[in-house]
Amino acid sequence: MSKPYKFIITIQLHPGTRDEVLARAPAVQAATRGEPGCLAYDFFTCTDDPDRLVFVEAWVDKAAHAAHMRFEHTRQFIEFHEQFHRSLTFETINVEA
Repeated sequence: MSKPYKFIITIQLHPGTRDEVLARAPAVQAATRGEPGCLAYDFFTCTDDPDRLVFVEAWVDKAAHAAHMRFEHTRQFIEFHEQFHRSLTFETINVEA
């Protein structure tokens, strides 16, 4: 049995671009939550830095996430928001027991 695949993505945006990214995020969030294997797909703005977004995702396994990356809504959203990045940090948060 495979383990859930969980991670956090922190994106530091160029100042003043957050609202452009957030305007598109709810539609992508709704589509993603409906995908097979999606356990959680949430995004947050940091209260101490309005130009920092945090995405928290959980998938039944890595294969489900790989399938997510092939959806058109995913590819279009990533392509759109990458232009606003100052930096991106990807951290897996799987708990090994």
